[in-house]
Amino acid sequence: MREFTFNQSGLNKWIHQNQAKYTGDFIDGTLLDNFVLCCKRGVAAVYEHPLNEWSSCYRVEYEHGEAQEVWKRWYQFEAAAVAEVVEK
Repeated sequence: MREFTFNQSGLNKWIHQNQAKYTGDFIDGTLLDNFVLCCKRGVAAVYEHPLNEWSSCYRVEYEHGEAQEVWKRWYQFEAAAVAEVVEK
């Protein structure tokens, strides 16, 4: 698994270069949702990290093939997000 960090324009460029398509799996974020992409050669999970009220950076976890580790970490993130909402 590989990890990258991008600003918004860098993320848009990476998505375009890797012919990424949204899978429909997402969790609400601050400026942009956290989501999973199906890329030409693998799967990527994108996690938003707010820097301030007006900008965020994005951590991308990418893995070739079926990407079992990316999905495992995504489901852990999703469970933690749901638990956080339930606590509130």
